Amino acid sequence: MNEEDQRAELEAVLASTLFVRAPELSKILKYVCERHFSNPADTIKEYSIAVEALGRGSNFRPEEDSIVRVQAARLRKQLKRYYETDGVAHALQIRISLTGYKPEFVYARTPEGRAAEAAYEQNWNGRSAGGPDDSLSLETRQAPGILGESDPAIISESGTAFDQPRASRSRSSRKKLSLVLALVATAAILAVVGATDMYRSRTTSTTIPSALSAPPNAIPGTNIRVGFTGPTFLDARGSTWLGDRYFTGGEVFSQTSNQIRRTFDQSLYQTGRRGNFSYAIPLRPGVYELHLHFAEVYFGQAIGADTQRLFDVSINGVPVMPGFDIAKDAGGVYIADEKIFKDVSPGSDGFLRLDFSSRRGQALLNGIEVRPGIRGKMLPVRILCSSHSRLDRNGWLWQADQYFSGGRIAELAESIRDAGFGDFSSYRTGNFDYAIPVAEGSYRIRLLFAEPVIGRERPAEGTGLRLFDVYCNGRALAGRLDVFREAGGPYRVVEKTFSRLQPDAQGKILLSFVPVRSYAVLLAIEVLDENW
Repeated sequence: MNEEDQRAELEAVLASTLFVRAPELSKILKYVCERHFSNPADTIKEYSIAVEALGRGSNFRPEEDSIVRVQAARLRKQLKRYYETDGVAHALQIRISLTGYKPEFVYARTPEGRAAEAAYEQNWNGRSAGGPDDSLSLETRQAPGILGESDPAIISESGTAFDQPRASRSRSSRKKLSLVLALVATAAILAVVGATDMYRSRTTSTTIPSALSAPPNAIPGTNIRVGFTGPTFLDARGSTWLGDRYFTGGEVFSQTSNQIRRTFDQSLYQTGRRGNFSYAIPLRPGVYELHLHFAEVYFGQAIGADTQRLFDVSINGVPVMPGFDIAKDAGGVYIADEKIFKDVSPGSDGFLRLDFSSRRGQALLNGIEVRPGIRGKMLPVRILCSSHSRLDRNGWLWQADQYFSGGRIAELAESIRDAGFGDFSSYRTGNFDYAIPVAEGSYRIRLLFAEPVIGRERPAEGTGLRLFDVYCNGRALAGRLDVFREAGGPYRVVEKTFSRLQPDAQGKILLSFVPVRSYAVLLAIEVLDENW
C-alpha cells in the first residue's frame, strides 16, 4: 500500500461523525499518523503526544498523568466502532497498536465478508438468547403477501432479534466462529474477482478492475456539495462535504430566498449546478451506494413546477432516471428530494460517471453522496428525533432528524433511559410525516415511541389521553395507538416493527403520524432492507 491510500483513509476517518465530535481523539490520531508518514520506524512517545498533540505543558509527567493512556484506549475503541458502522466497507483500516501508539494500516475483509459475519452473529445471538423474537423475525421475512392485503403485517413489540446485545461466548465458540469467518472471507475475496462493475441491475456485467487500474486519485467514497466553491462543508449530521469537483459542463447557481422543507440543511439545497453536465468521480474498485440530492428552487408555489423541468440521468452510460421531474418526485417546490441507488460500481476505467441531460428547462443537481455499500442491500437508515446525531449502546449511528414535514422537536424534561438504545433526550410531536427515500426493494421498519408528558404527575390517569394513527404510504399500520397504555406508563419505550413494506412510485416510504386525541409523538425510526 502507498502513503496516498493511507492518507485518504485517515481523511475519511477524521471527516466522519464519530471523529468530528471527538476532537481530542482526532488530534491524537492525526498526530500519530503524521509521525508515521514522516518516519515509519520512529517510536512515538507518550510525552510527545501529550505535549505536541494535546497541548500539555513541557512539565508533563506521564507517571503522574494518565491522560494519554486513557485517550489512546478510547481511540482504539472509537476506531473499532467506526469500522463496525460508517467504515464497515473500507478495505484499508487504521488501528493503534496495543503496545505503544504506533498506527497500523491493514487491509481488512471485503464488504461481502463483513456482511456474512454480521448475518452469522445475528443468527448466533438469536439462538443463544433463546427467546421468541428470532423465530418471529424469521416468520416475518418468510410470510407471503403485502401489508394491507389478505395478510396483515406481522408486528413485534420491544426487541427484534437484530437489535439484541451480543451474548457472551466461550473461548471454544470464538475459535469456531473465527474459523467460519476465515472461510467466509476467503470465499468473498474469490467472489469479488468475478463481480460486476456496472450498475448491476440494469446492464451486462464486466470484471471489476484490480486496484492497480484505479485512478491515482481514487477515493473510498465521498460527499460533494454541488455548486459550492469552498473546500469543505459540515452538515447538520456532522458529515463533511467537499466543494464542487470532478464536473464537466453546466453552470453554478445559488438560490437562498426560500426555506427548503424536509431537511435541517438549508444551505445544501441552496447551491447547485444546472444545464447539461457530467461528473467523473474516481473511485476505488468496490460496491457503492449512490445518493443524489435535488430541490426545485426556481419555480414558485403559486405558478407550480410540474413538467416545467424534465431531464435524464445516467449512471455509467445506463439511463436510470429518464424524464426526471424534481417537483413531481418531491411533492412540490422547495422540498429536499433524494434518490438512492444500490450496487453501483466504477467503470473499467475506475470512474463513476454521472450524466445529466436537459429535456425541458435545465437539468439541476444539489448534492452527490457515494457511500461504501454492501452488495444487494441498502444501508440502514436510522433517524433520531433530535437536532443532533448520536450513537446507541450497540455503537450504531443514528442521524439527526431528516425527511420530516410538520410537527416540532421537543426536549424531554429528563432523559428516557432505554436498555437497548441508551438515553433519549428529545422527541417529535404534532401532526407530521416522514418521506424516507429508499432504493428498490422491501423493507422492515422499527418505530420507537414513549409518552413524554401525560401521566408523569398522575401515572394512573394517562390511558386514553393521547391517541394517534400511523400510516405507511396511505395504509394503516396502527390505529388509535395509545403509547401510555401499551408501555404501562410514561417515559417507557415501546417498539413496533412492521415488515414487507415497499416504497411508492417516487421511491419513498411515507410514514404519517396523525393525531386522534392530543398530538402524535415519536422518538426514532429505523429502516432496514429485508435482505439484511
